[in-house]
Amino acid sequence: MTEANISGKTFEVKSGKNGYVINGSELSPDLKKLHPRLWHILHKNSSVKVFVNKIDKEKRIVELVVNGKPVEVKLKTRAEQLLKSIGMEGAMVKKIDSLRAPMPGLVHSIHVEEGTEVKEGEALMILEAMKMENVIKSPTDGVISKIHVNEKDSVEKNAIMLSFS
Repeated sequence: MTEANISGKTFEVKSGKNGYVINGSELSPDLKKLHPRLWHILHKNSSVKVFVNKIDKEKRIVELVVNGKPVEVKLKTRAEQLLKSIGMEGAMVKKIDSLRAPMPGLVHSIHVEEGTEVKEGEALMILEAMKMENVIKSPTDGVISKIHVNEKDSVEKNAIMLSFS
């Protein structure tokens, strides 16, 4: 069973004999795949077009456009639900404590300082490799606890460049 949260409303979803069971009610919609990311759903004379805009498997978030309106669906697996029920929510989340060089290169510039609070996806530094400048982004929200490299340093692949606290 999966838990889906849409606009603050929670739905329990699982596969049924002839379709799906949502909050205990069996549904048997007519699903037609029109395109790899576009679906037409017909249920009880209601027609809905759903475009799958983005799927973030790591965060378990699906961004849809339903009849032209954006909808965000947050999913929780049964294991996550069980962990939450016993007070261990987040136990399955992998803690990232350092950022390693994805390739050998030269540290071109560093955009943060120790103690800087960063958000996931924020640019931290530029690594020059194979005559290209690569923006190294934060893999997580956190605070920079230590910067292990300086500008113009050469780094090997997997060398620790900075640490998070």
